[in-house]
Amino acid sequence: MRKVLLCVVLTCLALACSAIAGPTTCPNGSYTQYLVPNFTCLSPAGDLLFENFGYAPSAFPSGNVIPSDSVNVTVLSGSGTEGFQFNGGWDVGTQVGMSNFQDSLLTFTVVGNITGLELGFNGQFTGTGLTNVAENYCLNTINSNGALPCTQANSGQIAVTNPPPTFGNSVSFGSVTSISISKDINVTSGINGTASISQVINNFDVPTSIPEPLSFVLLGSGLVCLGLLRKRVSKR
Repeated sequence: MRKVLLCVVLTCLALACSAIAGPTTCPNGSYTQYLVPNFTCLSPAGDLLFENFGYAPSAFPSGNVIPSDSVNVTVLSGSGTEGFQFNGGWDVGTQVGMSNFQDSLLTFTVVGNITGLELGFNGQFTGTGLTNVAENYCLNTINSNGALPCTQANSGQIAVTNPPPTFGNSVSFGSVTSISISKDINVTSGINGTASISQVINNFDVPTSIPEPLSFVLLGSGLVCLGLLRKRVSKR
């Protein structure tokens, strides 16, 4: 009986450590929940930490801004990539011969072992319309002493546009430990056209992950419990 109780205690301790180990997994839903002060979250695989989220919309006419609660976030996780899909209703058309636009600036920081960056979107236009997403990034902007400056040596930009039709773009670099992202989503009608974007995808390339120490603790406690229970059954 004591061995069974020990098994339960070990498992509970492991689960308790898991509960207090760090931030929650990044949620799906409105981008507004990411804008809570000091909000941080982990990618589903636990490889990346996301923090320092910001949002700055603008538009002409000004009443057509896209609020943060109209931007929906879907967390992405695949083999060797972690990231976000942003869905919103960026959509403008010419009114009385005047060019209209909507712009959303999303900012955040990614911490982890990162080897590349991918950007994609589904921008559409007619006439003089323009759609584009320009993503500025700064590498290794966080260390044990806090934030570091973004300089020409550690920064760059990738972009997707239509026109001309460039729906995907990517950049690879040597392994870095953090990236600061500034993503500018823009649609402009021009003097006789329309422009729309409903989906923007942002992925970060990561090496194949290995189990975290906590995973080993949970696995180890489980194996110990199974061994104890098997021994107890065999004695009967």
